[in-house]
Amino acid sequence: MKKVIFLIFLSLSFHTLVFAETEKELFDKGVRLFKQGQAQEAIHTFSKLIEIAPGNADAYKNRGVSYMKQKKFDLAIQDFKKAKELFPELKGLYSNLGVAWYYKEEYEKAIENYNIEIEMEPENHVAYFNRALCFGKMGRNKKAFDDLSKTLELKPGFHWATRYKADLLAQQEEKNTKAETSKKAIQKDPGSMYALQAGAYLNPANANKMKTRLRNSGFDSRILILKDSKGRTWYLIRSGNYATQDDAQKASLSLKDKVGLTPMIRPFDTW
Repeated sequence: MKKVIFLIFLSLSFHTLVFAETEKELFDKGVRLFKQGQAQEAIHTFSKLIEIAPGNADAYKNRGVSYMKQKKFDLAIQDFKKAKELFPELKGLYSNLGVAWYYKEEYEKAIENYNIEIEMEPENHVAYFNRALCFGKMGRNKKAFDDLSKTLELKPGFHWATRYKADLLAQQEEKNTKAETSKKAIQKDPGSMYALQAGAYLNPANANKMKTRLRNSGFDSRILILKDSKGRTWYLIRSGNYATQDDAQKASLSLKDKVGLTPMIRPFDTW
Protein backbone atom coordinates (compact mmCIF):
# COMPACT_ATOMS: atom_id res chain seq x y z
CA MET A 1 0.00 0.00 0.00
CA LYS A 2 2.97 2.33 0.13
CA LYS A 3 1.96 4.04 -2.93
CA VAL A 4 -1.47 4.46 -2.00
CA ILE A 5 -0.61 6.22 -0.55
CA PHE A 6 -3.28 7.06 -1.68
CA LEU A 7 -2.88 10.14 0.26
CA ILE A 8 -5.47 11.55 -2.02
CA PHE A 9 -6.36 14.84 -0.35
CA LEU A 10 -4.20 17.24 -2.29
CA SER A 11 -6.83 19.85 -3.01
CA LEU A 12 -6.89 23.04 -4.98
CA SER A 13 -9.54 25.36 -3.66
CA PHE A 14 -10.67 28.93 -3.23
CA HIS A 15 -12.12 30.31 0.01
CA THR A 16 -11.21 34.00 0.13
CA LEU A 17 -14.33 36.13 0.33
CA VAL A 18 -12.98 39.31 -1.28
CA PHE A 19 -11.20 38.61 -4.54
CA ALA A 20 -10.33 41.21 -7.18
CA GLU A 21 -10.96 40.26 -10.81
CA THR A 22 -7.26 40.25 -11.71
CA GLU A 23 -6.57 37.98 -8.75
CA LYS A 24 -9.37 35.65 -9.79
CA GLU A 25 -7.98 35.41 -13.32
CA LEU A 26 -4.56 34.43 -11.97
CA PHE A 27 -6.11 31.98 -9.52
CA ASP A 28 -8.21 30.30 -12.22
CA LYS A 29 -5.20 30.16 -14.54
CA GLY A 30 -3.06 28.52 -11.85
CA VAL A 31 -5.70 25.88 -11.16
CA ARG A 32 -6.10 25.23 -14.87
CA LEU A 33 -2.35 24.81 -15.39
CA PHE A 34 -2.12 22.44 -12.43
CA LYS A 35 -4.96 20.27 -13.75
CA GLN A 36 -3.19 20.17 -17.13
CA GLY A 37 -0.10 18.74 -15.44
CA GLN A 38 1.94 21.93 -15.78
CA ALA A 39 3.02 22.24 -12.15
CA GLN A 40 5.93 24.62 -12.75
CA GLU A 41 3.74 27.02 -14.73
CA ALA A 42 1.14 26.80 -11.98
CA ILE A 43 3.79 27.71 -9.40
CA HIS A 44 4.83 30.71 -11.48
CA THR A 45 1.20 31.84 -11.77
CA PHE A 46 0.45 31.49 -8.05
CA SER A 47 3.70 33.34 -7.31
CA LYS A 48 2.48 36.26 -9.42
CA LEU A 49 -0.80 36.16 -7.51
CA ILE A 50 1.10 36.28 -4.21
CA GLU A 51 3.05 39.32 -5.42
CA ILE A 52 -0.12 41.36 -5.93
CA ALA A 53 -2.07 39.76 -3.05
CA PRO A 54 0.39 38.70 -0.33
CA GLY A 55 -2.45 38.11 2.10
CA ASN A 56 -4.21 35.52 -0.06
CA ALA A 57 -4.03 32.23 1.84
CA ASP A 58 -5.45 30.25 -1.08
CA ALA A 59 -2.56 31.31 -3.31
CA TYR A 60 -0.02 29.96 -0.84
CA LYS A 61 -1.99 26.77 -0.31
CA ASN A 62 -2.31 26.06 -4.01
CA ARG A 63 1.31 26.90 -4.75
CA GLY A 64 2.14 24.41 -1.99
CA VAL A 65 0.04 21.77 -3.72
CA SER A 66 1.92 22.47 -6.94
CA TYR A 67 5.23 22.07 -5.13
CA MET A 68 3.93 18.73 -3.83
CA LYS A 69 3.41 17.62 -7.41
CA GLN A 70 7.12 18.22 -7.98
CA LYS A 71 7.99 16.43 -4.71
CA LYS A 72 9.42 19.66 -3.29
CA PHE A 73 8.00 18.91 0.12
CA ASP A 74 9.96 21.50 2.12
CA LEU A 75 8.78 24.33 -0.13
CA ALA A 76 5.23 22.97 0.07
CA ILE A 77 5.35 22.94 3.86
CA GLN A 78 6.60 26.54 3.90
CA ASP A 79 3.64 27.63 1.79
CA PHE A 80 1.13 25.62 3.82
CA LYS A 81 2.46 27.17 7.04
CA LYS A 82 2.13 30.66 5.53
CA ALA A 83 -1.44 29.86 4.52
CA LYS A 84 -2.13 28.70 8.08
CA GLU A 85 -0.69 31.95 9.43
CA LEU A 86 -3.04 33.94 7.17
CA PHE A 87 -6.15 31.77 7.47
CA PRO A 88 -5.98 28.99 10.12
CA GLU A 89 -9.49 27.72 9.24
CA LEU A 90 -8.70 27.14 5.56
CA LYS A 91 -10.41 23.91 4.48
CA GLY A 92 -8.11 21.02 3.59
CA LEU A 93 -4.98 22.87 4.68
CA TYR A 94 -4.09 20.50 7.51
CA SER A 95 -4.65 17.45 5.36
CA ASN A 96 -2.23 18.90 2.84
CA LEU A 97 0.31 19.44 5.62
CA GLY A 98 -0.28 15.85 6.68
CA VAL A 99 0.48 14.61 3.18
CA ALA A 100 3.71 16.62 3.02
CA TRP A 101 4.93 15.37 6.40
CA TYR A 102 3.99 11.82 5.44
CA TYR A 103 6.21 11.91 2.38
CA LYS A 104 9.02 13.28 4.55
CA GLU A 105 8.43 10.24 6.80
CA GLU A 106 7.60 12.54 9.72
CA TYR A 107 4.57 10.51 10.70
CA GLU A 108 3.98 12.09 14.11
CA LYS A 109 3.81 15.55 12.54
CA ALA A 110 1.49 14.21 9.85
CA ILE A 111 -0.82 12.76 12.51
CA GLU A 112 -0.85 16.06 14.42
CA ASN A 113 -2.18 17.80 11.32
CA TYR A 114 -4.74 15.11 10.54
CA ASN A 115 -5.98 15.43 14.12
CA ILE A 116 -6.67 19.10 13.49
CA GLU A 117 -8.31 18.40 10.13
CA ILE A 118 -10.60 15.79 11.72
CA GLU A 119 -11.50 18.14 14.56
CA MET A 120 -12.44 20.80 12.02
CA GLU A 121 -14.25 18.38 9.69
CA PRO A 122 -15.33 15.19 11.57
CA GLU A 123 -16.96 13.70 8.47
CA ASN A 124 -13.77 13.83 6.37
CA HIS A 125 -13.25 10.14 5.58
CA VAL A 126 -10.03 10.80 3.64
CA ALA A 127 -8.39 12.42 6.66
CA TYR A 128 -9.15 9.29 8.72
CA PHE A 129 -7.75 7.10 5.94
CA ASN A 130 -4.57 9.14 5.61
CA ARG A 131 -4.06 9.08 9.36
CA ALA A 132 -4.46 5.30 9.27
CA LEU A 133 -1.60 5.11 6.78
CA CYS A 134 0.60 7.03 9.21
CA PHE A 135 -0.32 4.77 12.12
CA GLY A 136 0.43 1.75 9.94
CA LYS A 137 3.87 3.09 9.08
CA MET A 138 4.57 3.43 12.79
CA GLY A 139 3.42 -0.12 13.52
CA ARG A 140 0.42 1.13 15.50
CA ASN A 141 -1.96 -1.26 13.79
CA LYS A 142 -4.76 -1.01 16.38
CA LYS A 143 -4.97 2.75 15.76
CA ALA A 144 -4.82 2.15 12.02
CA PHE A 145 -7.67 -0.39 12.21
CA ASP A 146 -9.79 2.07 14.21
CA ASP A 147 -9.28 4.81 11.62
CA LEU A 148 -10.00 2.46 8.74
CA SER A 149 -13.22 1.37 10.44
CA LYS A 150 -14.22 5.02 10.82
CA THR A 151 -13.34 5.64 7.18
CA LEU A 152 -15.66 2.85 6.07
CA GLU A 153 -18.37 4.02 8.45
CA LEU A 154 -18.29 7.43 6.80
CA LYS A 155 -17.69 6.12 3.28
CA PRO A 156 -18.94 2.52 2.89
CA GLY A 157 -17.23 0.71 0.04
CA PHE A 158 -14.17 2.99 0.02
CA HIS A 159 -11.86 0.67 -1.90
CA TRP A 160 -8.50 1.75 -0.53
CA ALA A 161 -9.64 1.48 3.08
CA THR A 162 -10.92 -2.05 2.48
CA ARG A 163 -7.73 -3.01 0.73
CA TYR A 164 -5.44 -1.57 3.40
CA LYS A 165 -7.47 -3.20 6.16
CA ALA A 166 -6.99 -6.53 4.38
CA ASP A 167 -3.25 -5.93 4.16
CA LEU A 168 -3.02 -5.16 7.87
CA LEU A 169 -5.06 -8.24 8.65
CA ALA A 170 -2.76 -10.34 6.50
CA GLN A 171 0.26 -8.91 8.32
CA GLN A 172 -1.28 -9.81 11.66
CA GLU A 173 -2.17 -13.32 10.55
CA GLU A 174 1.35 -13.75 9.21
CA LYS A 175 2.87 -12.54 12.47
CA ASN A 176 0.74 -14.88 14.55
CA THR A 177 1.54 -17.96 12.46
CA LYS A 178 5.03 -17.14 11.14
CA ALA A 179 6.83 -20.22 12.40
CA GLU A 180 4.12 -22.64 11.25
CA THR A 181 3.81 -20.92 7.88
CA SER A 182 7.53 -21.11 7.16
CA LYS A 183 7.63 -24.78 8.07
CA LYS A 184 4.72 -25.65 5.77
CA ALA A 185 6.20 -23.63 2.92
CA ILE A 186 9.51 -25.46 3.15
CA GLN A 187 7.79 -28.84 3.25
CA LYS A 188 5.70 -27.95 0.23
CA ASP A 189 8.47 -26.63 -1.99
CA PRO A 190 11.86 -25.57 -0.59
CA GLY A 191 12.52 -23.56 -3.74
CA SER A 192 9.32 -21.52 -3.58
CA MET A 193 9.25 -19.55 -0.35
CA TYR A 194 7.84 -16.17 -1.34
CA ALA A 195 5.37 -14.52 -3.72
CA LEU A 196 4.25 -10.98 -4.49
CA GLN A 197 0.78 -9.89 -3.38
CA ALA A 198 -0.73 -7.14 -5.53
CA GLY A 199 -4.05 -6.94 -3.72
CA ALA A 200 -6.51 -8.54 -1.31
CA TYR A 201 -10.23 -8.35 -2.05
CA LEU A 202 -13.54 -9.45 -0.61
CA ASN A 203 -15.12 -9.01 -4.03
CA PRO A 204 -13.95 -11.67 -6.55
CA ALA A 205 -14.75 -9.36 -9.48
CA ASN A 206 -12.18 -6.84 -8.26
CA ALA A 207 -9.66 -9.64 -7.82
CA ASN A 208 -10.18 -10.78 -11.41
CA LYS A 209 -9.64 -7.23 -12.66
CA MET A 210 -6.29 -7.03 -10.89
CA LYS A 211 -5.32 -10.49 -12.14
CA THR A 212 -6.01 -9.38 -15.72
CA ARG A 213 -4.13 -6.12 -15.20
CA LEU A 214 -1.00 -7.99 -14.10
CA ARG A 215 -1.16 -10.44 -16.97
CA ASN A 216 -1.62 -7.66 -19.50
CA SER A 217 1.57 -6.12 -18.09
CA GLY A 218 3.53 -9.34 -18.59
CA PHE A 219 3.36 -10.79 -15.05
CA ASP A 220 2.01 -14.17 -14.14
CA SER A 221 -0.88 -13.89 -11.71
CA ARG A 222 -3.16 -16.15 -9.75
CA ILE A 223 -5.93 -15.85 -7.20
CA LEU A 224 -5.36 -17.43 -3.79
CA ILE A 225 -8.63 -17.93 -1.90
CA LEU A 226 -8.34 -18.01 1.89
CA LYS A 227 -10.61 -17.48 4.87
CA ASP A 228 -9.64 -15.35 7.84
CA SER A 229 -10.34 -16.00 11.51
CA LYS A 230 -13.75 -14.30 11.17
CA GLY A 231 -14.84 -16.66 8.40
CA ARG A 232 -14.57 -14.07 5.62
CA THR A 233 -13.37 -15.20 2.19
CA TRP A 234 -10.48 -13.20 0.76
CA TYR A 235 -9.25 -13.27 -2.84
CA LEU A 236 -5.52 -12.57 -2.82
CA ILE A 237 -3.72 -11.69 -6.05
CA ARG A 238 -0.30 -13.31 -6.12
CA SER A 239 2.51 -13.28 -8.69
CA GLY A 240 5.71 -15.32 -8.97
CA ASN A 241 7.50 -17.66 -6.61
CA TYR A 242 10.91 -16.85 -5.17
CA ALA A 243 13.44 -18.73 -3.08
CA THR A 244 14.57 -15.69 -1.08
CA GLN A 245 13.20 -12.37 0.05
CA ASP A 246 15.93 -10.62 -1.93
CA ASP A 247 14.69 -12.26 -5.13
CA ALA A 248 11.14 -11.25 -4.27
CA GLN A 249 12.22 -7.67 -3.54
CA LYS A 250 13.91 -7.36 -6.95
CA ALA A 251 10.74 -8.63 -8.64
CA SER A 252 8.70 -6.20 -6.55
CA LEU A 253 10.65 -3.24 -7.95
CA SER A 254 10.03 -4.46 -11.49
CA LEU A 255 6.29 -4.81 -10.87
CA LYS A 256 6.14 -1.35 -9.31
CA ASP A 257 7.97 0.16 -12.29
CA LYS A 258 5.75 -1.48 -14.94
CA VAL A 259 2.36 -1.56 -13.23
CA GLY A 260 2.59 1.31 -10.76
CA LEU A 261 1.84 -0.84 -7.72
CA THR A 262 3.99 -1.65 -4.72
CA PRO A 263 3.22 -5.30 -3.91
CA MET A 264 3.70 -6.94 -0.54
CA ILE A 265 6.04 -9.91 -0.13
CA ARG A 266 4.18 -12.91 1.26
CA PRO A 267 4.97 -16.56 2.11
CA PHE A 268 4.17 -18.68 -0.93
CA ASP A 269 0.44 -19.57 -1.17
CA THR A 270 -0.36 -18.80 2.47
CA TRP A 271 -1.29 -15.73 4.48
